[in-house]
Amino acid sequence: MGRLFLLGCCAFLAIGRASDPVSQQPDFRRAAWGMTRAQVLATEASKPSDIRESNGEWIVRYDSIRLGDLACRVVYIFANDKLVRAKYVFDAEHGDPNDFIRDFKTIEPLLHETYGKPVSERAFWQDDLYQDEPRSYLEQDRASSADILPSDRFVGLSISQGHLKLYTQWRGDRTKILHGLTGADDHITHQIEFLSVELEKFEGEVRGTRGPSNN
Repeated sequence: MGRLFLLGCCAFLAIGRASDPVSQQPDFRRAAWGMTRAQVLATEASKPSDIRESNGEWIVRYDSIRLGDLACRVVYIFANDKLVRAKYVFDAEHGDPNDFIRDFKTIEPLLHETYGKPVSERAFWQDDLYQDEPRSYLEQDRASSADILPSDRFVGLSISQGHLKLYTQWRGDRTKILHGLTGADDHITHQIEFLSVELEKFEGEVRGTRGPSNN
C-alpha cells in the first residue's frame, strides 16, 4: 500500500478530542460521537443505501465504499439519535476461506499506522477439529491474531465454522476499535467496529430497555 494512499485512508479513521460533536475533529470518517442522524448524513457525499430501525436503534448503511484495496460497507448506529457506534463491514467473497486471512492482514497495517500498537491481538480457539495440534497447544502457541497466517492449513475453514475468531483491539481516549474476523455456518464476517468510550454505557442502557440487539 503506497504511503500517499495510506494517508488518504487514515483521514477517514482519525480520532478527535474536542467535546462539541458538531465542531470537533472526527471520530469516524467525518462524523463525531454524539452527532444526530441528520448531522452524520450531512458528512457523507452520497445518499445512504439503507436506513432502518432495530431494537430502538437506527442503522444507516452506505454501500460501495473502499478501504485500502477492499470493498466494504459503512454502518452508522444511533441510540436516541446519538451516534454511538460505526463499522466498516467488508464485502469480499472468496472460494478459498484462507483468502479472508489475507484480507485481514491487508487491513492490519493501515490500523497500526493510524493507531499505533494495539492493546490486544487475540486468536480465540473454540475447537481444534481442522488443526494438526490440540486446542491446548493452539491456545498457548497460536493465541495471537498475528500468529495466524494465510499459509496456515485450514485456518480459514476453522474461522468459517466458528472454531477460531481473530480480534485486534485499540483504545483511545474517545474510541475503542475492534478489528475482527469471525464466522459460523460457512460464512465469514470481516469488520472493523468503532465504539464511543463515553457513550458505550448510554447505548447499553438504551438497548437494555428494548432487549438485545444484533447490530
